[in-house]
Amino acid sequence: MTTSLVITVDDAWFEGHFPGRPILPGVSQLALVLDALTRHRGEPVVLNGIGFARMRQPVVPGDRLRLTADERPDGALRITLARDGTTVTNAELRLGDRPIEAPPAVIARETTMNDVPPVETLLPHQPPMRFVTSLVTESADGLTCSARIPARCALVAHGSAPAVAAIEAAAQTAALWEATRRRREGGATAPRLGYLVGLRDVTFFAQRIPAEASFFATVRLEAVTLPLTHYAMQIDLASTPVLCGTLATFLTDEAMPG
Repeated sequence: MTTSLVITVDDAWFEGHFPGRPILPGVSQLALVLDALTRHRGEPVVLNGIGFARMRQPVVPGDRLRLTADERPDGALRITLARDGTTVTNAELRLGDRPIEAPPAVIARETTMNDVPPVETLLPHQPPMRFVTSLVTESADGLTCSARIPARCALVAHGSAPAVAAIEAAAQTAALWEATRRRREGGATAPRLGYLVGLRDVTFFAQRIPAEASFFATVRLEAVTLPLTHYAMQIDLASTPVLCGTLATFLTDEAMPG
């Protein structure tokens, strides 16, 4: 399968990500791929997992992307998004006939957080792409936040968003963990630009997540080789796991204007 994706200048996918520096979120790229696969197959695809995803270059307004999808002998689907012949994102998707039922163990949550700054002072994201609403609990190596996907977000259709959208909440939780640590150590306090640049071994236990529904995003530090940081992540809707896996973020030295 080969098709084109045109990212228009006024596209709602960019709203809130980021003000004055519009960049297509990595989860939006994956959502657009799933939409294209659904149109090609004539029925919704069931995403059971992401073996890997690498967001190599930013996607900005006006880009024209070429999507190529090739099925591997093991049943995995390799997808590539290219701009002018250069790969900007590639991934391995694991599709199935039905969602996976067995949930993983919930990542433990620890110390309740008090006297933390408002989320909007720590993140460069703005609504409707700012999903995290509050910091909930922290540990020495991670953080749990409460989040929701606003109904007016471009990822939402017919009252819900694809479960892959919730990965953005995990990426924002990772950014908040880094920001709170930086503040405690006396570092710069202005929100810094960071990007979701990789995913590994992501397993989905749900296909969609309701808009405006509160859910938990938890991250735990796995490895740091700055500017790259790797986190284990888990998304829970009430007491039901939505997804788990590993994400990688790239943190820049660029601060957003206050």
